[in-house]
Amino acid sequence: MKRSEAYRAQGQFRAAIIEATNAINTDPEGVQYPVAMAEIYNELGAGRRASELLEDYAGEFPQEVALTLAEAYLLQGKFLSTEETLAGFSPRTTEEDRRKELYLADALRLRGSLEDSEAAYRALLQEYEGDLEIELRLAENHIYRNQWAQAREQLEPLRQQHPENWQVNKDSAVIALHDNQLERAERLLTQALIHAPQADIMRPERASILELLSETLTAMGRVSEALVYRKLLAEESPASVEAQQQLREATVAAESGDYARAERILQQLLEENPDSQAAALLLGMINLSQGNLDVAAPLLSRSVDVETADTEAIQAAAIAQAQTGNAGQALATLQRSLKARPDEPVLLSIYGLLALGQPELEREGYLSLQKALARDPHRGGLRLALARYHWQRNEPEQAMAQLRSGFQYQPADWVVTDVYINQLLARGELDEMAEALETLQQAAPRARETMLYQAQYQFRNGGRQEGIRTLRQLLREHSGYARGHAVLAQMHYENGDTDSALAAIDRVLALEPNNYQPLQAGITIITESSSDIDPQQWLGEMVERWPAVQANAKALSAMLYRDQGDLRRAASVLRTYEGETSDYLNQITSLVYRERSRQLAADGDYASARVLLLDALERFPTSKVLNLDLVRLDLAEQRLQQAEVLLQDLQARHPGDPEVILLSARLTQASDGDAAAYKALRSAWEEQPDSTLAIALLGLTRTEAPEAVEAFLREWEEAEPESRPRLLYLADQYQSAGNEQAAMEAYETLLVNNPDDPIALNNLAWMLKDRDLARAADLAERAVTLQPDSAAILDTYGWLLHLSGDRDRALAQLERAAELAPASSDIQKHLETVRAQN
Repeated sequence: MKRSEAYRAQGQFRAAIIEATNAINTDPEGVQYPVAMAEIYNELGAGRRASELLEDYAGEFPQEVALTLAEAYLLQGKFLSTEETLAGFSPRTTEEDRRKELYLADALRLRGSLEDSEAAYRALLQEYEGDLEIELRLAENHIYRNQWAQAREQLEPLRQQHPENWQVNKDSAVIALHDNQLERAERLLTQALIHAPQADIMRPERASILELLSETLTAMGRVSEALVYRKLLAEESPASVEAQQQLREATVAAESGDYARAERILQQLLEENPDSQAAALLLGMINLSQGNLDVAAPLLSRSVDVETADTEAIQAAAIAQAQTGNAGQALATLQRSLKARPDEPVLLSIYGLLALGQPELEREGYLSLQKALARDPHRGGLRLALARYHWQRNEPEQAMAQLRSGFQYQPADWVVTDVYINQLLARGELDEMAEALETLQQAAPRARETMLYQAQYQFRNGGRQEGIRTLRQLLREHSGYARGHAVLAQMHYENGDTDSALAAIDRVLALEPNNYQPLQAGITIITESSSDIDPQQWLGEMVERWPAVQANAKALSAMLYRDQGDLRRAASVLRTYEGETSDYLNQITSLVYRERSRQLAADGDYASARVLLLDALERFPTSKVLNLDLVRLDLAEQRLQQAEVLLQDLQARHPGDPEVILLSARLTQASDGDAAAYKALRSAWEEQPDSTLAIALLGLTRTEAPEAVEAFLREWEEAEPESRPRLLYLADQYQSAGNEQAAMEAYETLLVNNPDDPIALNNLAWMLKDRDLARAADLAERAVTLQPDSAAILDTYGWLLHLSGDRDRALAQLERAAELAPASSDIQKHLETVRAQN
């Protein structure tokens, strides 16, 4: 170490690094040696190498590494890491205290809080009067704030006192360049270069002076002299210059759309310079723009430092992480970035939107979106997200308030306005819609949407023919307006004119053949009208007329069979299709194959179930539900090793997910027995109580620790007093035990917070049939509205209608229930009873 220090003092950094390395190798436990090495790196401007070295020691030796590590972070622009590193550091000497406060002031400057950093530097100067390092920091702070007069006033006396200080001369040259005093700037930079420290490796201060001197000479027209300094820079760091040239070439190629060439250059650059964050970032952005998320996500995660990267790069990294199934990583990236930029609307928005999808972060996401809107109230997409949040919480008025605000700020933001107008139509709030139309007539009188909404208002306000005429006029002027034709189809359908409705759907398909929604609308029109058109036949005719609709038509054909309960035929339709695919077809294929796979597995045909499930996974390899189904299949077949591999991957991608934990417990149960599964589930419950785990844990508690059942039920109630699964479980237990009063109370409690829960509505209705028949029938009707294809719910409603004396409607409900569940003896018995009395 003495030799290293001597070499460093002489500017022989290569030899200093070798000796410091020898010291580290000789005594790997000694923290003072990596600190000394990191100080060398810092002096050479290699802050990243310094921080990577010291981060391994920071946990065990925080006091010893803090100052050097903080300096390394400052060199990289990482003010947040600097502040976190220094937060737990307690200075032991006056010099350590000075460095800590100076670095914290530097962190404020990097954060962009220039007024605060100036105040911090001035406070330090009061304590350390005449300290040149602090004086220079204050002068540079003035330069960053464009306070040129104050910077000049600060530096002039320093030049008198320290005429041979390179930094005083360089900063004075920066002011001269701002004043366009090129000859003065050249003289000052030449003095700075003369007095800059000499070394066997190009030091950052010398490189910055050469760069400025070259630019100054170029501006003076002395290009040949400028090239001399450029050559000096290139000779000192040839690899860096070549890498920068390659990076520029890749950037130009990417900007011109030649992504293949850009990727080739960047991959070669990364092979030669694996630590190049700039190359990894650009390659990641290119792959993201091309939809190669699996390649983009790791590149961006590795190259984007949230403290120093720009907002666009952070946004790209978070989106890539989220879209590859790593929502937790994306949220962590954004949480860290928001510590550094707490008021950045874009980052607040993305974090809020992602957090809303996580139950434990829902409230935090909501507040993040509110904060983003406070800074930029015109972001209609955020208001739409908040409106959806309120709808999910059954808060329609708060949802409408968000839509109204979005409309008031930007009436012509059609994404938001369309949802707002549709909600007004659905709610029948025509007076408010009339006011909205007046606003649109002023804000966007010639917009197609304004005339479309006018036609819809007329149609809903009693002028059906007037609305149709207005819309037809709009479509004569804008024949390619697919949305207008779709609305016209709906108007004709509601008017009972099926042929005209289907003709309008045909025009939509001509304009948007890749859109599955017109086909879906056509199926609805056919099945819900008195038309004798066969929906499968109609789909075939549409394919003949517009071949581009074939993929989506196949998907809808399969869905028709699925809705009829014929999963075998639905899967067959999809398996025999060999044409081009579509996103909708892939989604439907995944859904049908998953359901058919479950059906086959229930029948014991695991081989066929696996084939379908693997086909679905080829389309959506990161799907959690599909991977969980594959684990269930492996467990059913006792393929425990395969199940373990899948679960390890799921645990890595979805840490703490209750469904993954539950299946892991099932694997433990299969391999190690009930006691081990109980222990694993109990541990997971204590870490994070969740109803998904509760029922399985309760079952194991009954066998492994029966004395703890009552205590666990109390724990569950304390953890989730209003949990739907808990209340449904309790109600079922009470009902099985014959305690109907307690069961009804559990259902009533559930309906307070979940008024549209079909199971609670149905079961409570059945229990009330001998107590309050009118209320029972009302609850059952609500349940049927929510789940019109549930045989059990239709049976309850049908029987209650029978008890109420409405036997015709009762018969219709029970016949539909029997059609959906022909093997149910209870439904058949009820149906026979009603038929006999009719």
